[in-house]
Amino acid sequence: MESICAEAPFEVTTTPGFPYLIEAGAGAADHQRWFGAAAPDLVGLLRHAGALLLRGFPLRSAEDFRMAVGAMAPQLRGYAGGTSPRSQVAEGVYTSTEYPKQLEIPLHNEMSYSRQWPELLYFFCATAPASGGETPVADSRGILARMPWDIVEEFERRQLMYVRNLASAESRYNSWTKAFETDDRTAVEAYCRDMDIGYAWQPNGGLRIQEVRPALRTHPVTGERVWFNQVHLWHASNTPMASNVSAQIEAGLPMAAYYGDGGRIGNDTLAVVRDAMNAEKRLFRWQQGDLLMVDNVLAAHGRMPFDGPRQILVAMS
Repeated sequence: MESICAEAPFEVTTTPGFPYLIEAGAGAADHQRWFGAAAPDLVGLLRHAGALLLRGFPLRSAEDFRMAVGAMAPQLRGYAGGTSPRSQVAEGVYTSTEYPKQLEIPLHNEMSYSRQWPELLYFFCATAPASGGETPVADSRGILARMPWDIVEEFERRQLMYVRNLASAESRYNSWTKAFETDDRTAVEAYCRDMDIGYAWQPNGGLRIQEVRPALRTHPVTGERVWFNQVHLWHASNTPMASNVSAQIEAGLPMAAYYGDGGRIGNDTLAVVRDAMNAEKRLFRWQQGDLLMVDNVLAAHGRMPFDGPRQILVAMS
């Protein structure tokens, strides 16, 4: 416990769990210097715990959050190629999502459909929700352990194909300009080639892209094998139409997921996947000023429905 920046000018207490809780005591005014000094210890602990919840630090604004994260990770990354609707509020800081508040966002590893994904995620509670709105977390190692071997074997052997139908530049929703944070077609094409993404411009000005990725990954530091994909989120069974989706309709959805060879995945398979993931789901109540650190390979995250105001910000490194 004392190994987390033992020279801190204020008391720090820890409580093992998921997420692992780290609380600052009285006198935490000099917290910015502490974040920088504690960064190696925090990341080391994160490699084992998967998720850390830092509570009691005097973080009140997006700028406070940006400075704290910047002390730990000077190089933050953008969100080009991402799927969640979000807005940038400061350099490297985004709204966590602008998805309708009455809907749940299933557990997922951020950008696991991509060739490159953020290594670490930082969530900040600027406004705590009055009801609901939790950011659930789940241990990706535990998810894999719960998954039936036949599903794991087939997904590992055939891999996964993620397909997106992005709307034209003029669209207010799901436009390719929003997804790639540019209106330059040449830049989008270069990005797709660099990231091994197949792409095709559509007659209506939209863009269809597809990516074939592994369903499992090995953590680059710990060497642990984990469940790391978004098949359950992209699959047609995650739509209101669910079991009534034909192959033709599925091909036109904004998002769809298949086996890597293009074969359709049965709804019953996805039901088993969701059961295994939900069994590992852990919830905590947000408090204003909370900072949640997540190892994006070791832990999945989501969002529960909520009422009233809620503002959770996110940064990625």
